[in-house]
Order: sequence, then C-alpha cells, then structure tokens
Amino acid sequence: MSQKQTSASRQHKTPVATPDRLHLLQDASWNLSAISYCIASIGRDLSGKPNNPGAMDAAGQALEWLSGEMERRCAAIAEASS
Repeated sequence: MSQKQTSASRQHKTPVATPDRLHLLQDASWNLSAISYCIASIGRDLSGKPNNPGAMDAAGQALEWLSGEMERRCAAIAEASS
C-alpha cells in the first residue's frame, strides 16, 4: 500500500456541527454533569448512614436508574458526533 493510500484510508468524514447537533451535545453534557452531582450526593448520604439497609437499597436503585440515564446521554453524544 502506498503512502498516498494509507493517508487517504486514515481520513475520516468530519460531522457537520449543526445547531441541532450542538444543542444535543451540550444538553447531554449538562445532563451527565448533573448525574455526577447526584452520584456524589448519594455517596455523601451513604457515608453518613453506615449499616442502614434501607439507605443501601434506595441508593442501589438510584444508582441503577442513574446508570441508565448516563447510557442514554452517552448514546446521544455518540450519535450526534457521528
């Protein structure tokens, strides 16, 4: 393979940064930031309540829900940036 073919095969099509895509990316980024604050809050709450099964169960459910929300935002970012 020649140098010219190698360089051409490495080039990727750059997505167009439309206002809709930018808004989607900014919104998803803001949401991920908000989710990180929720996770930090859960951690602080749990550290103040050791040996409380009810708090652990609620925290587990909250973290499971938050992980799903994070996956949705990451998928939106991946879609908008492709």
